[in-house]
Amino acid sequence: MNNLVSLLTTFTGRFGRQQWWIGFVIVLIGSIAGTILLNPEVVTAEDIPPPKWADTIWQLFLLVPGTAITIKRFNDRDWPWWLGYALGAFGALIYLLPHAGVLIDPAADWTGAILYWVFFLTLIAAFVDNGFLRGTRGPNRYGPDPIPQGTTTA
Repeated sequence: MNNLVSLLTTFTGRFGRQQWWIGFVIVLIGSIAGTILLNPEVVTAEDIPPPKWADTIWQLFLLVPGTAITIKRFNDRDWPWWLGYALGAFGALIYLLPHAGVLIDPAADWTGAILYWVFFLTLIAAFVDNGFLRGTRGPNRYGPDPIPQGTTTA
């Protein structure tokens, strides 16, 4: 249990793809379950329903473990230290802007459409980088290689 808590709450060190996938699935299930419980219109509405603060707060809460696993994978890939934090802050902005009347949708006005595509492409790039690409071989500035010497997976 301590390993799971550490996986989802610490922001230092490195870990491999397997740990990232475990954290990703936990955060994804929590996000979907929270949205279904706190903003069920998202599932049944034909148009995008207005945001609900309860769901937004839940999603912001889940940004903590989501950011933690992203930072540790970016560390494993030897990306700059601030990149995972910037992605987390961008995620918070995406959850909060609809409460200010900014619709983030590809069919929205130019601001909302640009934000949608920037966010979408950034998430795809981070997803591929975190979930599918091997980290730096050997130690890097963030710590030792999480994959033992002579192993090719993780």
